[in-house]
Amino acid sequence: MKIANVIVSGHPIPSGKKGSWTQRIEYFLTSEKNCIDFFICEKTDLQIEAKTEFLRVRQIRNKVFLKLFKHYRFYYYFKALRKLLNVNDHLIICIVDNVKLKNALTYFLKKLNLHEKTTIIFYNCGYSYFFNNQENSVFLQKCDEMIFLTESAYLFNKNKYLEFIPEVTVLNNPIDKNKFYPLEKLEKEHLLKEFELSGKMVYLWLSYDRDKKGLDLILNAWKDWNKSLDKVVLLVVGAKREEKIPGVVFFGQVDADQTIKFYQLAHVYIFSTLCKEGFGLSLAQAICCNCFTIAANNGGVSEFYNSSNGILLDKPNVVKEWVGSFEESFLKLENGYNVQNSEDQILNIEDWCSGFSEVFQKWKHRVIAKNE
Repeated sequence: MKIANVIVSGHPIPSGKKGSWTQRIEYFLTSEKNCIDFFICEKTDLQIEAKTEFLRVRQIRNKVFLKLFKHYRFYYYFKALRKLLNVNDHLIICIVDNVKLKNALTYFLKKLNLHEKTTIIFYNCGYSYFFNNQENSVFLQKCDEMIFLTESAYLFNKNKYLEFIPEVTVLNNPIDKNKFYPLEKLEKEHLLKEFELSGKMVYLWLSYDRDKKGLDLILNAWKDWNKSLDKVVLLVVGAKREEKIPGVVFFGQVDADQTIKFYQLAHVYIFSTLCKEGFGLSLAQAICCNCFTIAANNGGVSEFYNSSNGILLDKPNVVKEWVGSFEESFLKLENGYNVQNSEDQILNIEDWCSGFSEVFQKWKHRVIAKNE
C-alpha cells in the first residue's frame, strides 16, 4: 500500500519571516526526523534543502469570484492533492493553522468522494478560533486529529463546544536551546558593557506593538514605579514610540537573530500579553536564557510556567500589579535570587521534531493495519 505524508500551508515555506510555526516547520524539514513526502504551499523564490518534494501553487484572490465560490480560493491546492491521490493509495495530510484552507480542502475531497483516501490532521498554532457551535461543526467535518500547543487550549475547546470529536495530541512549542541559552557571568557583563548598561538592572519588553501585547500598561506601570534611573532601565524591542520616557529605551524592530542578545543581557523579562496566547514563545525563550520573568497569566502560559521562573500575574490588566512585580523582582535579584535550570520543563526543538514525526507514523501504522 502506497501512503504519503503531506503538509499543506497557506504560507510559503521557507517564509523568510519571524513566525514561530514557520520556523519550526522549516527546522523539522531539514532535520533527520523529517518524514514528509510532499509539501503544498504558495510560491516563493526562497529555497530550502530538504528531502521533501514541494508542490508550489497559487491562491485565487479575485474577490468577486470568491463571493460566489468561497472555497475556490484554494482550488489549486486541491488540484495538487488530487494529483497525489492519483499515484498514492492514501494521504496523511497535516493542514497548518488555516481554517479556510481546511474547510476548502474538506469541501473538495467530499465533493469528489475522495475523503476516505485521506487522514486529516489540523495543527492549531494558537489557542482557539472561538467559533460558534455551527462553525465548529463545519470545521470538524473530516478532522481526524488536532494538534494543540497546550493542554489548557485543548480543554478550553473541548468545554466550549457541544461536540468536539477529533483525536487530540498536545505538543508544546519548542525552543532551540542551542541558540537560546544563558551567558556565563563574564560574558553577560561584557554584553551589558557593549550596550552601555553596566551596573543597571535591565528590564526587557519584546514583542510587536499591538494593543493586545500590553505595552501601554507596562509604560504606565514603569512611570508609576518611579525607580531610581541609576539602578534600572527598560528596553522596549519591537516598538518605536515618539514619547520620551525616563529610563526607557525604544529599539524598534530588530532582526530575529538579534533578539537573542536582548534576552541574554536582560535580568527581567516582561510578558504582558492581554490575549489568549497559544503558548507564549517569547516568554519561553526568555526563560531559557535564565531571565527572571514577570508574566501575564493568559492562555496557555501557566502550563509551562513554574514558580522558579518568576512572577505570574492573574490580574494583568491592573497597573498596580505590574508596579508591585517590578519592585518585587528588583528586590529579589538585588538580594541574590538566582535563576537556575528554570527551562527544564520547556521542550527542546529536537524533541518536538520527534513528537511531530510520531503523529504521522501513528496514522500510517493505523492505515496499514486497517487495510491488511
